[in-house]
Amino acid sequence: MSILYNNFLRPLLFKFDPEFAHDLTCNLLDFANRSHILKVIAKTLIRTESAPVDLFGLRFPGFVGQAAGLDKDGRFPGISSALGFSHIEVGTVTPGGQPGNERPRLFRYPESDALVNRMGFNNRGSKALAKHVSKFYPKGNRRSPLGINIGKSKKTPIELAGDDYLTAFTDVARQADYITVNISSPNTPNLRSLHQKNYLLPLLKSIRAHNLEWANKNDQAPLPCLLKISPDEDYRSLESIISIAVESSFDGIIATNTSANRKHMGCMNSYEKGGLSGTPIEENSTRTIRFIAKLTDFKFPIIGVGGIFNADDASRKLDAGASLLQIYTSFVYNGPLFPSALANSLAYRKRRWT
Repeated sequence: MSILYNNFLRPLLFKFDPEFAHDLTCNLLDFANRSHILKVIAKTLIRTESAPVDLFGLRFPGFVGQAAGLDKDGRFPGISSALGFSHIEVGTVTPGGQPGNERPRLFRYPESDALVNRMGFNNRGSKALAKHVSKFYPKGNRRSPLGINIGKSKKTPIELAGDDYLTAFTDVARQADYITVNISSPNTPNLRSLHQKNYLLPLLKSIRAHNLEWANKNDQAPLPCLLKISPDEDYRSLESIISIAVESSFDGIIATNTSANRKHMGCMNSYEKGGLSGTPIEENSTRTIRFIAKLTDFKFPIIGVGGIFNADDASRKLDAGASLLQIYTSFVYNGPLFPSALANSLAYRKRRWT
């Protein structure tokens, strides 16, 4: 099937506008997700070796997860699990939903295995996502944990960002195995201002308090909360961000989101404006992971994202200090068998967190 994808399906899909091809693929995956038979067939044909990772009080069947952005509305986590993803992160979702930025807003760069997006958190809303997930990938009936990534609406002033995060948290909490707080997309105006201490500290503390209140009200443990950060922060900023995350009793970091920086591979002027992902950000993402791991004496869990196209890329991030991994751009370029192939290539690694 890899040969079929590389020689036929990808060239065919790449003839279309990138967002049209993305929507077409998502519709096909959504269709497969609604079919029990297709999910069983996929699980039967796609063999993924188990290399369990225990983290955040959850068991992940392997290292390789699906990054947020691919499935913004939680339409196909079941089929993603069948394809070999050890966890699936859906979103980013906002309260009430929003259309996102104007098109065109998604661009391919095959010569450098890269994508640029300036989607702008287009989504159907946090309540709609939770409703769909409860029907097609309900909590308590999953092999792969589900993370739900939440963000701020475009029209919400940065000073009121906390209200959006708390509303979205409440909407999705019952269906989430963990929550990711996204403060790092370059495509929502002023969002990255939330990396600053005067915004970040009260935001994370309010989310922590809300999480405890929600858990007490529902008679269960608080949900694991992770913070997704930018790859464009300097070391001083990273030190402040991690200190605040630890102080606010967050459970881990996702490093990293897409990059607004264009000083990659000597291609400063060749990419569209927006978030750059794929091979050009691999080195910077890994450097960020290594810095955070050393800063926290390898005691603060990190999910590594950014430019993972093969086992060597993945191993560099794990060696740098990542506990789990996520992919998106390489799934677009390498096709539906890539998650299981990558997971199988890493199955010999038995590192676990308890």
